[in-house]
Amino acid sequence: MKILLVVLFLWGASVSLAGQTSDWERLRRVPAGTRVHVATDNRSKTCSVDLIDEATLRCSKGASQYSFLRADVKSVKLTRYGRSTLVGLGIGLGAGAGVGAAAGHAQEKPGDLFPGLSTEAYAAIGAAAGALAGAAIGGPTDFLRGPTVYRRP
Repeated sequence: MKILLVVLFLWGASVSLAGQTSDWERLRRVPAGTRVHVATDNRSKTCSVDLIDEATLRCSKGASQYSFLRADVKSVKLTRYGRSTLVGLGIGLGAGAGVGAAAGHAQEKPGDLFPGLSTEAYAAIGAAAGALAGAAIGGPTDFLRGPTVYRRP
């Protein structure tokens, strides 16, 4: 049993060491046009990769061009706007449905705010509103920002 625990511990340690992202060469393999989030000591930018050489990372967003010195770059992560939008939509849908169902259940008595609407209708309205809000918040914030391609050692 002890041997199994030691093997599992060593395997977990090797997996975590393999996942470290302190290699600038790994970043250099990112294809041009890939959208990334670059964090430096002073600022952060989301842009599309133009060029990565030994000393700099150059990227652009629209007409703006950015250049980052390797020594200043703290981390580079891939963006996941689509995934963030979909997950935000799902979270909003579920939360909205729950709030709508609770509001609908509370209204099932004389003097309803909207007479004739069932709890299910309230849930559907809440789900739609929540899905829109979740997608509108999740996409632009990119809260599920992707894997780290580079982290300064």
